[in-house]
Amino acid sequence: MPQSLLRVLNGEVLDKPPVWFMRQAGRFLPEYREVRAKVTFEQLLNDSDLAAEVTLQPIRRFPQIDGAIIFSDILVILDALGCEVTIPEGGPRIGKTLDQIDINRPLDEKVFEPVCNAIRKVKANLPEKVTMLGFAGAPWTLLAYGIEGKGSKGWAKAKAFIHQNPVLAQKWMDKLADAAARLLNLHIEAGAQGVQLFDTWAGELDADDYATFALPSVERTLSQVTAAPTLFFARTGYLPDSLNQLPCKGLAVPWQVPISEARRRFPKMVLQGNLDPIALLAGADTAKRKARAIVDAMKGHPHVFNLGHGLVPETDPAVVAAVLDEVKA
Repeated sequence: MPQSLLRVLNGEVLDKPPVWFMRQAGRFLPEYREVRAKVTFEQLLNDSDLAAEVTLQPIRRFPQIDGAIIFSDILVILDALGCEVTIPEGGPRIGKTLDQIDINRPLDEKVFEPVCNAIRKVKANLPEKVTMLGFAGAPWTLLAYGIEGKGSKGWAKAKAFIHQNPVLAQKWMDKLADAAARLLNLHIEAGAQGVQLFDTWAGELDADDYATFALPSVERTLSQVTAAPTLFFARTGYLPDSLNQLPCKGLAVPWQVPISEARRRFPKMVLQGNLDPIALLAGADTAKRKARAIVDAMKGHPHVFNLGHGLVPETDPAVVAAVLDEVKA
C-alpha cells in the first residue's frame, strides 16, 4: 500500500493530506499514563520495548494517523557528549554543561542504541500505510540546554554565551550539527523513512542572531542527511525567507505563522502543520473548524497536516479523533 506521507514528502499533492501529530506518543493518552505509572521517564527512554510500545499506542488508537514518530528525547545528543542528562519530573537537568566539557570528546553512540532498537521494533509492527519517522534536536536548541543546564524562560546564559564566546560557541554548534546528523542517519539506518529536525527554541533568538548563528548549523545538519526525506521545524513567528534555501524536503510551520503566508513565501517546500495545539482544548467544533481552514488553504500544494507544536497533556483524545475525521473527510 503506498504511504501517503512519503508521497507528499516527495512532493506529491493528494486530495486528503496525510496526518501525524507532534507529541502524539505522550501524556494525553491514558494508555501512555498507565505505562508511565510503572516506570520513570528515563527508564521509558532507555527501554526499547517500552519506547516502541508507547510509539505504537497512538497508531492503534487512531488508525487514520499516517506517521509514527519514535518516542525519544532531543537531549540524547547531549547525553552522548557527556553532559550527564537526567530528566526528573520537574524537567531536564544537565549534570555537566557544554562549557565544562572537552570539545574534542567523541560522541558516545552507544547512548543511541535504545532509540535505534525501538525504531526497529516499531517498524516491524506498523501497518503498511504508516510511515516511520525519526527526529533530532537542532544545534541551537541543544546548545541552549547544554549551556543553561536546564529549561529556561529566557535562555539568558545561552544567549550571552554565543556573544561572549563566539569562537567556542561556533565550535560547539558545528559539533552539535554533526551529532544531530549522525543521529538522524542512525534513525534512518534503523528503519526511519523520514526524519524531522526540531529547533524548539529558535524564537528565543532575534532574527539577525538566528540567521547568522543558528541557521548555518541547521544547514550543516540537513546537508548530511540524504537517505530519507527531511523536515525542519523552527518554533518562531519570524520564519526567515532563507529557509527556502535549506536542503530539506519540507518545512513544519509553527502555529504563529498563517499557513497561507507560509505557502506564499515557501512555494517550493512541502509544508506541514499548523493547527495551534491549544485549539484542541477548546473542543471538537473549534478544532475541526480551524483544521478545515488549514486544509482548505493548502489545497493544490503538498501538505502534511499536523499541529504547529506538540499536543499538550490536557488534550482530549476524542477531540484528536474528531480532527482526524475532519481532515480525512
